[in-house]
Amino acid sequence: MPTPPPDRAALARERLAAKRRRASNLRRRVVAGALATFALAWGVIAFSGPMGAESTTAATATTGTTASAAATTDQSSTSTDDDPVTTAQS
Repeated sequence: MPTPPPDRAALARERLAAKRRRASNLRRRVVAGALATFALAWGVIAFSGPMGAESTTAATATTGTTASAAATTDQSSTSTDDDPVTTAQS
């Protein structure tokens, strides 16, 4: 006895249901990945603290620049060059 042909409507419903399940699983994975990335980014920001310049770092940089400028001024005042200083005029 031959097997009866499968119901085309039932077969189409099964295929559509499988397609919906795959799409649903894909959406869940994308949302979960986006949330995990967002949480990880916020965790890194919270761990590393603010990214701007802090006042102690700026004060150290300013002090170092001032000391270096003072050393340069001292060296140029003790220079024994007798060359005249010329300036360019426009």
